[in-house]
Amino acid sequence: MNNHYFEKLSRQGFSTITSALQQFVQHTYTLQFTTFFWCQSGEAIITIDGYRFRFTHGCIVICPAGSNITVHDITSDFSARFLGVSEDIWLAARCSFSPETIQSITCRPYKGRGTSNEQAFIANTFKQVEIIEDELNCMKPDSDYCRKNIILSANALLLYAQHAQGATSTEQVKKDLGLEDKEKTFLLFRDLITRHFREERSVQFYAEKLNISTRHLNSVCQRAAGQNAKNLIDRYTIVELQVALMYTHKSFQELVGEYHFPDQSYLNRYFKRHTDYSLSEFRSKRALAATV
Repeated sequence: MNNHYFEKLSRQGFSTITSALQQFVQHTYTLQFTTFFWCQSGEAIITIDGYRFRFTHGCIVICPAGSNITVHDITSDFSARFLGVSEDIWLAARCSFSPETIQSITCRPYKGRGTSNEQAFIANTFKQVEIIEDELNCMKPDSDYCRKNIILSANALLLYAQHAQGATSTEQVKKDLGLEDKEKTFLLFRDLITRHFREERSVQFYAEKLNISTRHLNSVCQRAAGQNAKNLIDRYTIVELQVALMYTHKSFQELVGEYHFPDQSYLNRYFKRHTDYSLSEFRSKRALAATV
């Protein structure tokens, strides 16, 4: 990746590039944008948010913004295709997926059955993104046409990962990940968040579920994701609230009940503290952007 890639991503909400991931080798990097990775050749040993795995030819990995990535080793012929997308595009692409599904398919490698048709599908999806980028050069940067097509491309890659997950055995996933004990603890914590984030947001609750101290849980999270446990719980909750505000007609009071907040005022303060928007400001400012 280079500065031009990030400049385009910030300006137009998406960008794609081919890279050998050299800048990630033996260096932990926090992704600023949600990124779709597709291995075109070679292989690499990578850790993403506690998942350590072999990233091999044909694999796809989807990493939400805030994910930590470290490349431990790469082969000389390694090459990967990237697609980075803005928060708005990511939320639009994933709005039809449940939190449990997103949790299960992100930050881990999937290859499906590895057929030529599957690989052609991914290659054509990335090619479509390239065509949209070229088209954008002839249109105004905020073109709704381009944005909608990028959302469809990102959604297609999510659907592929979901499909590939069904074609990958649990034993193979475990083998690919090769988890250590500390990584298993972090993944158990993430799974617990997925199941309980609507009603429980205290670090103490999750530490007790894992039968460890809050200090140990924070240490595990810091090593795996570069953040403490509370930040991860809140980040997950906020993203799901954003999806609900943008892509459902649930009232604020309904969200208060669903997420077990004391009252609407408390929920509003919680949301604004993490996003700088009140609930009504976020819904109104994103209403147009959310139209697909």
